[in-house]
Amino acid sequence: MQASKLIQILSSLSKKELKEFQTFVASPFFNKNQNLVLFLDNLCLYSGDFASSELNKEEFFAKHYPDEVFEEQKLRYLQSDLTKLLEEFLTILEFQQDKFRKKYYLMQSLNKRNQDKYFLQELESVRQLNNKEPYRDSVYFFNEHQISELAYQYTSEKRNRAFDSSLQEVIDNLEITYLARGFRYYCEMINRRNILSVDYNLSFFDQMVKYLGNQLFDDIPAIRIYRLIHVSLTEPDNAGNYQELLKELEQSGHLFSPTEQRGMYVFAQNYCIRRINRGEEGSLREIFNLYQMMVNRNLLYEGNYVSQPDFKNIVTTALRLGEVDWVNTFIEEYRSKLNPEFSENAYTYSMAWVHFSRNEYDKALRMLLRVEFNDVYYHLDSKSLLMKVYYEMDEYDPFFSLVDAFKIYLRRNKFISEFQRETYHNFILVLNRLMKVKSGKNPMTLSLHQEICETKPAADLSWLKQKSRELLDKFKISEHAD
Repeated sequence: MQASKLIQILSSLSKKELKEFQTFVASPFFNKNQNLVLFLDNLCLYSGDFASSELNKEEFFAKHYPDEVFEEQKLRYLQSDLTKLLEEFLTILEFQQDKFRKKYYLMQSLNKRNQDKYFLQELESVRQLNNKEPYRDSVYFFNEHQISELAYQYTSEKRNRAFDSSLQEVIDNLEITYLARGFRYYCEMINRRNILSVDYNLSFFDQMVKYLGNQLFDDIPAIRIYRLIHVSLTEPDNAGNYQELLKELEQSGHLFSPTEQRGMYVFAQNYCIRRINRGEEGSLREIFNLYQMMVNRNLLYEGNYVSQPDFKNIVTTALRLGEVDWVNTFIEEYRSKLNPEFSENAYTYSMAWVHFSRNEYDKALRMLLRVEFNDVYYHLDSKSLLMKVYYEMDEYDPFFSLVDAFKIYLRRNKFISEFQRETYHNFILVLNRLMKVKSGKNPMTLSLHQEICETKPAADLSWLKQKSRELLDKFKISEHAD
């Protein structure tokens, strides 16, 4: 029983929700089977430990139905019926939290019952309710669409064929809803295509972009922001569009939920990341500023926890800029706010970077060897950092072995985009050439340094340039020689 759907969902309920569910099952409006009331009461005796061995089917049945012969089918019926009630209870919990949806269905019912006076009262009430919402996202416009749709249905059913604005509002709000929501997913598709090796059929959305090309609906922030995000993703060399996006986020970001705002800032980060990988070192400070904005606006959360990728990237970005004190404060403040399932891994990786930035390479190495590669990004970033540690420690054999293994990983992993593959492949090639110079296998030359500076894209190109300059200095080669 412990692994059943019923027990798994029951274990996710809070104490308050479990008591409310008992009240729900005891209500004859929802349930007329008294055996289910008793069955739930017996299950709730294990609410502190739904993993108890006493929830074994035979033991549970013998304990709570001592006068009956064990019937597995009876227990299955009870579980199945109670699970259906539990699903209905969860649906109602969600419904109760949506004030708009409750009024919407009330209006539908009043209209069906020809309660014109009360329908019109509720129509005005629901309009006021939606206008009081703090956000002007696609949800707001979809609610506006449904309001105008109900108003249109009412006038149509009353045989009022005169022009009324509700029909125009139905179309306008539906169009805005579709564009705002569709553009958001379209941008995410492009972003994933840039990062991961996936492809999408975007022909319809490409036409939508052309439709919006003349800045139609630019007075609607829910559309304007995603149009600017799209341009930043597809025209990375146009810094003006990016600056316009930042200005719009500053002015209109409050019109969106924290979750959607966070997504918008992540798109802006990805624009900076692509420019960093092309060798534009100034973009590193820019992305750090974005992270600081997210921290200040409390936009690091995914659900109840701080985003693990954001935590990792904030640490590495700040350390590359020498913001060691800021990073230490950040790690201590936000470590406990990570999902416990991933917090140790994120902390271990982050501390490896901290030690690396302090030139404590032995400590960094020990930390890196403990990192679990639970996604492709950890694998890429951890391996590249490990290469840098081996480079600084003059660990030639482990370094060259890692080069071979890293190349194989890049070649075989089908989830890495071509851009990412090229970015990390160039990093490996450059650092491998520098290590061969450092180990005495190859000479250092000015032409090699110039080739490194011109390599694009490459992960952490600014650090690679720094290492190349150090070798120029070691061999007394002027970077500005004719």
